[in-house]
Amino acid sequence: MSIPLNLGAARPLFRPDLVAADLDGTLLPADFVLPPAVVAGVAELRQAGVSVVVTTGRMFQSARRVAAELGLTDGPIICYQGAVIADLGSGEWLFHKPLPSDLAAEVVRTVHGLGRHVNVFIDDRCHVAALNEWARLYMQTAKVDCTVDDDLVPLVLAQAPTKIVVATSADDVERLLPELQRRWQGTLYVTRSQPQYIEISHVEATKSRALVSICERFGVRRERVAACGDGLNDIDMLQWAGLGVAVAEAEPAVLRAADLVVPRADLGKLFGALARAPRDRV
Repeated sequence: MSIPLNLGAARPLFRPDLVAADLDGTLLPADFVLPPAVVAGVAELRQAGVSVVVTTGRMFQSARRVAAELGLTDGPIICYQGAVIADLGSGEWLFHKPLPSDLAAEVVRTVHGLGRHVNVFIDDRCHVAALNEWARLYMQTAKVDCTVDDDLVPLVLAQAPTKIVVATSADDVERLLPELQRRWQGTLYVTRSQPQYIEISHVEATKSRALVSICERFGVRRERVAACGDGLNDIDMLQWAGLGVAVAEAEPAVLRAADLVVPRADLGKLFGALARAPRDRV
């Protein structure tokens, strides 16, 4: 594929100051193995003086390992959909926006009442009520262990969780997501990341809000940010950034939110093009 150097008179390709990129479904394909071209593209961006920030729904310990494979071992990382900003070098959490405990307990009661599985994240650990197929799938893909707690309600009442994930089939997610979004509209952020995951977090815990915080800290204007994603949970940052990039494999709502659509296999080429593009177009 040839990466276009001009997106139109008003939106030319430019060398950004910061590239924010989602992991699963964006940088990471279905086999969860980072393509060498993506690793090389990230290196080229950094050599050109462009900061690269991973923005993911993953827990910190899982995302940190993938970031290291990308060559990112220092600087900020956005985890838990924006509920956490952490420092890759020290491991310190610079920002944390957990769910209110009362609402978290309501979520657990409601979802368990519907007969669905939940992952509850506290102190960067995943808690589940049973080691079923969904817990094992998460452990396999995220390469973490899960802690079994027979009753998750007292747990979240005692300590506010960072995030709650409902795990079920992709078809069931399609049916259940609108219902949960209506139920907690305005009080919680309810979105879908992967086809089988509904993510529930603090209403202010979004990727775009976390990027605003990072950009304010480093003096980067939003117009000079490029954001890459594939899921519904990426739409807010694609719309917020100066250049929103969706992978071609994303669903229509994500594609509509983007300024540029690139096949996942060509993300490495895009990063190289961004690294070599003129900086003074924005």
